Amino acid sequence: MKLQKNLVNTPGADGAITPINYMRKADGSIDLAAYKGLQGEITQNNLNIHVKIKDARVRYGHLDLCVTPVAGSGTVWIERKNIVIPDDKSGKKKTGTAARLEQMSKVTLDTDDVFNDAKSPISADALRAMIKALVMENSATESRKQN
Repeated sequence: MKLQKNLVNTPGADGAITPINYMRKADGSIDLAAYKGLQGEITQNNLNIHVKIKDARVRYGHLDLCVTPVAGSGTVWIERKNIVIPDDKSGKKKTGTAARLEQMSKVTLDTDDVFNDAKSPISADALRAMIKALVMENSATESRKQN
């Protein structure tokens, strides 16, 4: 069996060619098994469809993934470049939806840490007081408009 090391990368629906890194085995071939079981998202006709990958294949130099919707039924083969996979271990820097999802999952807000920055010229208490004053001022303005 011939090892698939280089795949074809064609323009997407927007006409742009976006570089794609693929999950690979130690010998450099595409690791088809690594895609099975992962979840992703497909955008089609302004719909975001969450899918689970059931199978993978290389077809005429393209990596195709067989996907099924997380809620719903049916399967379809779709080219890898058309699926956002947050858990892709290809080493590619994530962009778009995948990057936002990963970033949001790592964010923990602790107001004391957020406002106690050494570079900040204002204390946390002073900032809270300013915000409170702005909210009260806005509320007063809104109530005057209504009367």
